[in-house]
Amino acid sequence: MVRDRIDRALRRLLKQGKIVHVGSAYDRPAHETEFARMPTERCARRVAEVPMVERQLVLRNVADEGPGVHREDLLREAARFFGWARLGVDIRDALTGDVDTLITAGDLVESEGGLMPAKGS
Repeated sequence: MVRDRIDRALRRLLKQGKIVHVGSAYDRPAHETEFARMPTERCARRVAEVPMVERQLVLRNVADEGPGVHREDLLREAARFFGWARLGVDIRDALTGDVDTLITAGDLVESEGGLMPAKGS
């Protein structure tokens, strides 16, 4: 019942253009994600509950802080940020897909020397 009301409200806001659907999350139109939420004692999220834009922000930040980071280290650092102690299949798949998307979008460049932020990003 409550979920139905929420779904109807979200559909109405989407139709009105007041929000946009970004992966599994909703956001304001043309809003750029500026931070990723870290887990707390009372609120730990599974990888599927973390919007792709938050995961990608963390991946870009790690690559910015350590240009030339190897993919495996990048995945581990991002997982650590979100409080995930190990890289299970679901976490590895999501983060690997996010890295691949960032490379395709031109935000990251991968070479033998590791992952680097693209020039100008």
